[in-house]
Amino acid sequence: MTSSDATQTSTLPRDQTLILARLVTDASRAFDRDPDTARALVHRASQLLEAEVRRLTREPQTGKLAPWQVRTATAFIDQNRDRNLQVRDVAAAVRLSPSYFSHAFKETFGQSAKSYIIERRVARAKQLMLSTRDTLAQIALACGFSDQAHFCRTFGGLVGQTPSRWRRGRQERPADPPALAA
Repeated sequence: MTSSDATQTSTLPRDQTLILARLVTDASRAFDRDPDTARALVHRASQLLEAEVRRLTREPQTGKLAPWQVRTATAFIDQNRDRNLQVRDVAAAVRLSPSYFSHAFKETFGQSAKSYIIERRVARAKQLMLSTRDTLAQIALACGFSDQAHFCRTFGGLVGQTPSRWRRGRQERPADPPALAA
């Protein structure tokens, strides 16, 4: 990689990149003849890099949700997945337009907000199927599906089997009775 390639791929502004390059170059030249100066130059370069890391962790990458928006959106979805949750509701919770939110969500999560909501509903349904004796119709409504048929179609599409079969396959089976001595 050439020095021009490094400058082009750097996230630092050009003037900071040049300062950083100069500090490292001067430090390497001073290392044998003046270790204290070299140490001070490396320390200053380190401070510049640390400041950039702090800046990058505060600001979202272009087109992605900020960390606070990720936390807010996922919490909002989990708290409201039992109702008719729309993408515009989640967008409003993170103070973005629905279209920008949809784009940023997909850039951040690699899937649409609608797909994520459905996956979270199915995950909750799995929890309920394992931890309660509620009917599939009750679970469907508790997880925000319009009815049992909609739930079964969605579940089958994601999981590859019906909710009933999935539930039966994971229910605890009674232990085999002890063998009788002959």
